[in-house]
Amino acid sequence: MNVKHPMVWVATATALFFLGCGGDEAPQDEDFERHLAKPLPLNKVFTDALSPLGGDKSDWKIFNTTEPGLVTVSIHFDKPDGDCEAQLADKYGAKIEREIQSANPYVRLTRKVEPGRFFVWIYAPKDTCSTQYSIEARLEPD
Repeated sequence: MNVKHPMVWVATATALFFLGCGGDEAPQDEDFERHLAKPLPLNKVFTDALSPLGGDKSDWKIFNTTEPGLVTVSIHFDKPDGDCEAQLADKYGAKIEREIQSANPYVRLTRKVEPGRFFVWIYAPKDTCSTQYSIEARLEPD
């Protein structure tokens, strides 16, 4: 092969390498990090989904309590054996309650709390946790 313009070939190969080999380009879900958490008003059921193969491995939710009491976050996964994980975190993101789904579609995170801001992290540690889910946070005041 007779190459007349080797610099053009080098530039083209370099551009293809950087543009074509960018790794996983799956779009992230809009609530995949804690600072992007979606509001979760108390006593209302919301639906969402995890799709690890589609780039959505985690969802963050945020809610506030205005009085002390017992918080219960209930999550119902449509896929009962997905091994999904859920965590309740304080205003700093520190884990205060955690549960891994097993052969049960329900996960419940329960904790006695003071007034404040709380996060819920729903995570797909494995590709088997590809599911829609319903979530609700409730507060039973003291």
